[in-house]
Amino acid sequence: QRSRRRAGVTDTLRGAAMGCLVSKELPSNAPAGRGPSALDVTQLKSYQDLFNRLDVDGDGKVTARELREGAKRELQFDATDKECKMLIDEVSNIGQVDFTEFLTEMCRGSGPPEEVMLRRFNSVRNKLQYISTDSSAGAG
Repeated sequence: QRSRRRAGVTDTLRGAAMGCLVSKELPSNAPAGRGPSALDVTQLKSYQDLFNRLDVDGDGKVTARELREGAKRELQFDATDKECKMLIDEVSNIGQVDFTEFLTEMCRGSGPPEEVMLRRFNSVRNKLQYISTDSSAGAG
């Protein structure tokens, strides 16, 4: 089953890159955070690798639970259930993210996939703290 999922993710990877710029080096006019079309093959593979490491059950989707466990295991980041759910909900309305959704969201940042993921977690954590602070101030 794991190899069947890997083939499916590879097909998705090819589909995400189809019609997009896929070369051995980035063009000089491709700004960071541009999207999948601005990635080279090595970068696409590094995103696929991170996705595969997060997708523990091998079903081709990452849930909030898998994201929380993966953040701790792969990024040494202790994410909360609420942070992971919020991160997933920002990308998908079905409670899980497939590789295409993951790739699109991750390409909004720049740098190695692990760094982009850490910045996304920090962004969500800051939003939740702001919401909490704002709610507390309004209640008093």
